[in-house]
Amino acid sequence: MVVLPLALVLATVATLGSYYETSDDTSFAWLFSGVLALKPVVSLPLFFHGYGHALAAAYTAAPHVPWLGLLTASLLAVATTLTFAVLDKLLRPYLKPRALVLALVAFYFLAWLEHWLWFSHVRVSILLAGAVLLFVAQRPANRSALMLGVAGIGAAWLIRPSLALFGFGLSVPAALLLADNWRRLVPILCTAALGLGLATVMLSALQTDAESQMRQRDNYLARILDFDQLRPVPRTTADSLGTAAVEQWLLGDATLVNTAFVQRAYKFNSTDFLGRTLPAKLRLRAGLVARDYFPILLALAAIIFGVLRQRQATTGFWLTQIGFGGILFVFAGLLKLPPRIALPIFDFWLITNLVFWCRAVHFLASDGAKSTQDNLTQKADFFLPKSLASRWVGAGLAVLIVALYGVKNLHRYQVLQKEQKQHELALREIAENSLPVGNRARIRVLAGTSDLLKSLSPFKTYSLGPGPVVMLSGWQSHDPSQAHLFQALGGTPQSIASLRQIARNAPNTQWLLTGESAYWLNRRFYFDAGGQPALILVPVRALAADTSLHYYRVVIR
Repeated sequence: MVVLPLALVLATVATLGSYYETSDDTSFAWLFSGVLALKPVVSLPLFFHGYGHALAAAYTAAPHVPWLGLLTASLLAVATTLTFAVLDKLLRPYLKPRALVLALVAFYFLAWLEHWLWFSHVRVSILLAGAVLLFVAQRPANRSALMLGVAGIGAAWLIRPSLALFGFGLSVPAALLLADNWRRLVPILCTAALGLGLATVMLSALQTDAESQMRQRDNYLARILDFDQLRPVPRTTADSLGTAAVEQWLLGDATLVNTAFVQRAYKFNSTDFLGRTLPAKLRLRAGLVARDYFPILLALAAIIFGVLRQRQATTGFWLTQIGFGGILFVFAGLLKLPPRIALPIFDFWLITNLVFWCRAVHFLASDGAKSTQDNLTQKADFFLPKSLASRWVGAGLAVLIVALYGVKNLHRYQVLQKEQKQHELALREIAENSLPVGNRARIRVLAGTSDLLKSLSPFKTYSLGPGPVVMLSGWQSHDPSQAHLFQALGGTPQSIASLRQIARNAPNTQWLLTGESAYWLNRRFYFDAGGQPALILVPVRALAADTSLHYYRVVIR
């Protein structure tokens, strides 16, 4: 089962394309290729452990090849192929060949296409870790499958350990059901879980102080920016500047935005969170889930009904439903449930319920005797409506659901394609405006431009032209590599002091900022002046491709 999933993937990429769900993946590519650093970055504290050296070398050798996109797409293709191999082996005894192909195509269209259309390293890590575990579970005595499983889980873990552990955990219920002998699988599960846990602990222990501090800051910032758990309670002017910086994702000013600041200037209000924030998050996410994943929700409901109809709803079955529902609740209410997290959860929930359905059919077909292919296929019909009219109605509803979901995906494709064209046009304009002055490349200082890195293609490379680029907003702004960049450009690793020197010593520097980020920088320069002449950023003209961004010039007063 290789040709069908790869053909579906190629058809998706060729007709609809792939679009980065967030700006993170483009930021990774720009760090590994040296666009956002002095030189290609070989190590990121939170992501792509072990891949960095290879990616940096690859970008150095061939900078116009989208190496990161090719790497993550290859791993997602492996996850796709393994998942289809699992489903093929699971469903083949119960469906006729044509029905099996139709079922697999429907699964791809309704539950997998989004992974390729809305691309993200998050999906890759979760899906790869879960898919290889399911593949091994179906073949516990196959040494080659076991070796593939070790390699696959390791590859997923290297992208981001926490995501691989999450994907591993999501697939455990289905893995236990798929194994011919679950007692044989338990040692494999325990060994894999222990190995992943030890590797994660060792990784934390081997990090440098700068990497450890970034990880700690990232954990706190996630509670503010992603999970909406902490509320700002600034006590000083510096605290107010810091909370304003965090709100705009201006995270590189370590003198303001640090662990001590977060602990001092943000508080968790349980009454406010449980009484206002949590219900609001759940209402919002429930509506989005119903809108985006209604075919999967209906499929889950249909399978649950079928299992109940056969009276095969065991305690384990209900615990599984409660478990997956609880995971969705935790992410939607307490943490964050973006599509790159939500669909993998639904995928593994659907696969687990399909295994329960197959076990119910097998039980119905056996009747104490050996189950044959024909017997299983006939008994699978038990879960379908009895009358011909009811079956036609069911088929019509299925076609309607597929059509509605197709229209939804077509609309998403149109929106993403429009965004991609707009963002590519903006990046080209920035590059064209950044032509060197004489023999000296311009320094570009950007803030509030992270959205331009969304919806770009994983299979293209993007550049802002020659010269250093300082991107003040986004998670990468507090990556350790940025301190080295500030040191080289402004003589100090401290971001604001370095920017002051850049403004004084490099008058041809281009400042491309949003109005909010320019206002914050003006406040920050004034706060940090210390009796020196104040630096003021004055707007000059808007970026034609995105009028929310303006070029600024520096006035010294």
